[in-house]
Amino acid sequence: MEAVTTEVVATKPTAIITNESGLMMDSSDIDIPRINLVQKTSDINAPVGSVVVDKKHVLLKPDEPAEVVVLAAIKGWREDIPYDDDGIPRIAYTPEDMQAIAAQSDYDMLEFAEITLMFKQPEGSEDEEAYPFPIGDHQYAIGKINVAKDAYRQTYKRLATFAAFNKSVPLQNKLWNFESSLMTKGKYSWYAPSLSTTQKQPDAAVLEFTANFSR
Repeated sequence: MEAVTTEVVATKPTAIITNESGLMMDSSDIDIPRINLVQKTSDINAPVGSVVVDKKHVLLKPDEPAEVVVLAAIKGWREDIPYDDDGIPRIAYTPEDMQAIAAQSDYDMLEFAEITLMFKQPEGSEDEEAYPFPIGDHQYAIGKINVAKDAYRQTYKRLATFAAFNKSVPLQNKLWNFESSLMTKGKYSWYAPSLSTTQKQPDAAVLEFTANFSR
């Protein structure tokens, strides 16, 4: 899951974030690092299939599940320009803007999502730099993953399906299992992320944090 270079055509949703410091800020001021799944072609010094934040901290090994909090999930569309082409995809965050791009484009429009996740530092982990955020009695890592195609289906669509049938339960009020697993189609194999719900809730300190978080 490599970062994708895009041209923003529509304004991305933002929200004001408040905290005890009194700083004036909105979501554009928050610098959340990227989460990548290391592929054979990735330029990241980590085992293939591992989950890495900020391109240097390994959070999970391949096929190693972890309970995460879904802080935010934003859906968008981008031009499905082949990887080897030099063009920069235009992106949109509303159906109307997507249709406007599609009417002018030579490419299909591809659904994608950006999902912000929070990982609790596991017992025995000594990588303090990877988990810089103290919340309650634990340290956490926060990162954002860009998902499309199979990764979109196995993450954002599962979140959307849960939300559709549990309208009174915020996504942030559940713990989700996150995992990097190998997918194979024909002669091609790659690692893709997946999310699945649990029956567990985050602790009280995390729930208080998520109630004031918007991204």
